[in-house]
Amino acid sequence: MVSRIAAGKLSGTTNAQAEEKEKMMEQRSYKKTYKPLFLWLLLFIAVSSFLPTFINRMFGQLFQITWGEGAEVRMILIFMVMAIDGLMVMIYAGEYVYWINGGPSFEEAKAAGSEKRKAYAAAHLSVFLKMTLVCCVYLVISSFLRLPMGIDIVVISSAVVVAAIKTMSIRFN
Repeated sequence: MVSRIAAGKLSGTTNAQAEEKEKMMEQRSYKKTYKPLFLWLLLFIAVSSFLPTFINRMFGQLFQITWGEGAEVRMILIFMVMAIDGLMVMIYAGEYVYWINGGPSFEEAKAAGSEKRKAYAAAHLSVFLKMTLVCCVYLVISSFLRLPMGIDIVVISSAVVVAAIKTMSIRFN
């Protein structure tokens, strides 16, 4: 009897009806919001403005470690790249695929279902995580070779732009 209830037989519903009911429930709970995005933007501005300077000074005063010229700029660059990853993780976790430029509208995303939204967000996240790895490796090499800050800024900014362009081929439909 328990297995028949679990299968939906006793209540008169079929598996297709149960799946349809589950999909409808999922669609009702999927709500449009930009609050996490605004919070991310505020935190990004605040943290990127103050954290690198604070870390550099703290290490210098407490541990007598100096990172060399351009350390704060490199920290800002790596924070910027990791913050983009954080945004992509937020989009993936919350399924906010309608935030992605060129992505689906909220209505299209809602109708598509969770699995499709997650797959679309995961494809974008994958591109940006690979970009972060490349940027981290570059910045380590740049630090050892003491490359000029201007080159670091151009290389990291270019990597972000290339990653963004690479995501343009990812389609929701």
